[in-house]
Amino acid sequence: MKEEFARSLEKKNDIFVVKTDEGLYEGKTIIFATGTRRKKLNAPGEIDFINKGVSYCATCDAPLYKGAVVAVVGGSDSAAKEALLLSEHAKKVYILARSSLHPEPINMLRVQELVKQGKVEVIENVQVEKISGKQMLSSVTLSKLFKGSKELAVEGLFIEVGHIVENELAVKVGVKVDEKGEIVIDKYSRTNVPGFFAAGDVTDRSFKQAITGVAEACVAADQAYNFIAALKAAKK
Repeated sequence: MKEEFARSLEKKNDIFVVKTDEGLYEGKTIIFATGTRRKKLNAPGEIDFINKGVSYCATCDAPLYKGAVVAVVGGSDSAAKEALLLSEHAKKVYILARSSLHPEPINMLRVQELVKQGKVEVIENVQVEKISGKQMLSSVTLSKLFKGSKELAVEGLFIEVGHIVENELAVKVGVKVDEKGEIVIDKYSRTNVPGFFAAGDVTDRSFKQAITGVAEACVAADQAYNFIAALKAAKK
């Protein structure tokens, strides 16, 4: 195990070369699991209240907000799905869309049904300007008035404004990515570049959770072993 920052990745003939701040590492295979970076709101208080009311994953944290009032920031299909999941636990879910809410039609219908029930309320054309609280999040400041106030009392804020795929090093060696920039893999975690395997959120798998990423990495490790074993056998 080497805890070093990978600065570059090259492929020279059949060998991958990784350059770090400490030196060079060569290998016949690469398992690429760089993940993604969640986009931040960059609002005052956001960093202060991470894991204290601010979350980036309803699948992970929704059960912690049973009976609470929470908000989701975002207008995409992902934001709508976060709100739908949260509605199964929270007392009330606000969706704070920076422009308009524009999920897939089926999810829009589901949100609209919950709006009728009073479980969800959508506020469009609004920004979160500040995140406040004492030890835990207690409110957000909106960019416009809502029911006579810019302060919205919430116990949880789920930020779903997209993510950045950490694919730069892979692209430089010719690894294929999709329209989202996610690395395309098959069921064996293989990419289009022989010897190059990928796993986790950086890949084009739809369900992005730690348990699935670990499973993909296990498959990748097994396939990398088989890849090297086949090379050795071919030389005999």
